Amino acid sequence: MLTQNQKERIAESVRQAELATSGEIIPMVIRRSDDYPGARWRVAVAVSLMGAFALHLLTPDLDARWYLWCQFPGLALGYWVGSIEKLQRFFMVEYKMADEVHQRALQAFHELQLHATRDRTGILIMISLLEHRVEIVADSGISSQLDAKIWANIVEQLLSKIRAGALTDGLCDAISECGRLLSEKFPRRPDDTNELPNRVVLED
Repeated sequence: MLTQNQKERIAESVRQAELATSGEIIPMVIRRSDDYPGARWRVAVAVSLMGAFALHLLTPDLDARWYLWCQFPGLALGYWVGSIEKLQRFFMVEYKMADEVHQRALQAFHELQLHATRDRTGILIMISLLEHRVEIVADSGISSQLDAKIWANIVEQLLSKIRAGALTDGLCDAISECGRLLSEKFPRRPDDTNELPNRVVLED
């Protein structure tokens, strides 16, 4: 999903952002947040119905049972075709995507140990490519000092860069802005240590 150079740029952005804050930032880019079997079944039903309709147009005098039987291979074909991401996304429900991405971000937050920093100042910036969504999850130490709405502008700016084909630039900018906001409330302390690796996490 990212070249070695892009990964290094993002890691350096994390390092620079954390120079002025005790906060810990982890960026994450994933292919998708869920397999969305419901969307695949909607594609399957659509393909099977279109297959039956096409058969009826071609052979209107055929026994009705054949229209029914042809839907079974149509379902199988449709479910397989539904794995194509661009097609699948057309059949995905917006609220379902939002929920799945949010749940995956919460899961990743704990998997990456962002909840275990000394001052509870971990923050995750997660991009889920299939859903075209970004989630920012901040630990309790941050949320007690910064309103959650403050992240909305960063999310929108990052999404704008992704749409323009500049994911790496957008992510680096988002990391820098998060670092700036954290430095105001959580400045770096003399005994501060780098608790989590400076890297971008990728999940294909």
